[in-house]
Amino acid sequence: MGAQRREHLRARLGGSHDAAEVLGAICDLCVTELAVTGARIRVLGPTTVDGGGATIHTTDALGALLDDLVTTTGAGPCLDAYALARPVLVPDLNVDGGARWPGFVQEALAAGVFAVFSFPLQFGGVRLGVLELHRAAAGSLTTVQLTDAFLLADVATDAIFHDSHGLGPMTLPELADIQAEVHQATGMVAVDLRVGLAEALLRIRGHAFARRLPLAQVAKDIIERRLRLDNGE
Repeated sequence: MGAQRREHLRARLGGSHDAAEVLGAICDLCVTELAVTGARIRVLGPTTVDGGGATIHTTDALGALLDDLVTTTGAGPCLDAYALARPVLVPDLNVDGGARWPGFVQEALAAGVFAVFSFPLQFGGVRLGVLELHRAAAGSLTTVQLTDAFLLADVATDAIFHDSHGLGPMTLPELADIQAEVHQATGMVAVDLRVGLAEALLRIRGHAFARRLPLAQVAKDIIERRLRLDNGE
């Protein structure tokens, strides 16, 4: 049954060999097959502990908001799923999540996200990223939906792994300098305030979170000198 279901899902994805297109189709298929509001795929790496990584595709504005929350707060189910190498399933953010990711959960609920399901993308001992699903209503995935989510996560893992280990250049354009502005702004704040990079990034995140601004916007304002953080930030 598992093999047949995998082939059914692969057939629904079409015959594209472009990794970015495959990953986008996987997210779209999650919405139609798993009865979720949205889905996104985030590739993560060594900078995960600092909220790093690149979102390859998101199906809706809520997914983009969740992605920005993770980057801004440095916490969330997707980072835990990646770090722990196991799914993190939160069928009701009101019940389970406030103590684990307080800033993330508060803003997610305010935006209308009530359930989040994160699946690590890993090939053997190599962790590549996370497939995350979200719902605008609380509720668990059914057994069939959960099985399909695992199968689609496997397909996403294959696409990312073979793309990043191919002979040609990377075909995931969003990976290129995805956080260049944040890193540049972090360096500038570190110099301005004479603090370490980790503390500088925390200052930038804190400013963004307190004012409910996208981290990328705050970074751009710092780089273009429209914003200067001081020791009170």
